[in-house]
Amino acid sequence: MTEAFYEAAIIPELWKEALNQATEAWGADGIIVSSYPECLSGYLPSDGMEEFCSRFVSQGWHKQDIRAVRGLAFVRKGNELATDLDLFTPDELKQLPFYRDFLDSMGFNWFAGGLLAEGGGSQITLSVHRKAGRDPFLQADLARIQRDLPHVKRAARLAAKARISYAEGLVDSLERLACGAILIDWLGRVIRMNKKAEGYVGSHIEVTSSRLRSRHRENRKTLQELVATCTQPLGERGEKSITSALLHRPNELPLVVHAHPIVRKASDVFQGASGLLLLSDPAEQRILDARALQQMFQLTPSEIRISAELAKGLDTQQIASEHGIGANTVRYHLKSIFAKTSTHHQAQLVSLLSRFSDLSDLN
Repeated sequence: MTEAFYEAAIIPELWKEALNQATEAWGADGIIVSSYPECLSGYLPSDGMEEFCSRFVSQGWHKQDIRAVRGLAFVRKGNELATDLDLFTPDELKQLPFYRDFLDSMGFNWFAGGLLAEGGGSQITLSVHRKAGRDPFLQADLARIQRDLPHVKRAARLAAKARISYAEGLVDSLERLACGAILIDWLGRVIRMNKKAEGYVGSHIEVTSSRLRSRHRENRKTLQELVATCTQPLGERGEKSITSALLHRPNELPLVVHAHPIVRKASDVFQGASGLLLLSDPAEQRILDARALQQMFQLTPSEIRISAELAKGLDTQQIASEHGIGANTVRYHLKSIFAKTSTHHQAQLVSLLSRFSDLSDLN
């Protein structure tokens, strides 16, 4: 069974099968691997636990998970695993809303949990569950889990290292596109930046205690909001989040910054990096190859013009003002462009457009 976890660390699609095998070996009814706090990057459930996880997040119980709060405190005191009997009195098990209103409605009651790995501001946790009507996890049950737990922890750490290596490689690869890239974790701290981004540090932005700051007062709130877009829990990222903005510079065109969250699926619990900030200088802006865009995606002349303005760093309102049209008209064309290019948001579209640009002026 432990071999399945090491295989899953390399091939993420195998985690469910590894958890299924552990569920049987540990005499449980389900297992969940998740990130804490508040399911930052999602969860990995064994078979039969999908609805449990879905309701746990959609009904807001991930923000009221007193069991996780007490459990993590318990294991940080040197205990490898925590159980309900370690954390709560019999009266609490009957009266706490988490047990009475959520667990009872799901048909579950007992758990044993521990910490697998941590980093980047999040903790990867393991919770093993039993349904109501069964016995709680007692010492003999915990001994079986503890026998295998060192292997599960090593696999989790390996998976986390693989994910951060992937994210750091993405930062470096953007160098050839003359794009500044800054990788941040769930706490908004800088993990890595490429050379292009380093060129902006000192004159326009600064890194203080591993966190991004703007040297100019008018940019500070904007930069904080962009970082917040990347660090919001997976289930809370919405349309109101700011994904692009301008950082103003004295006597120069503003820097264009796009916030690009990395985690794109609930199962990516091992991703210690939360997002990328992509920086570009309009003074170095590429010229879009309109013919290539038209041939590849069948964009109309209006859609090509709007794409070109997006590539320059303009937002919807600025494009509307520039061309004397309504913002709704720009959004209509954007919706069509997204559909034709198979993109879903402006940061993704701008990244795609950069591939259809003339690089001759970027020496």
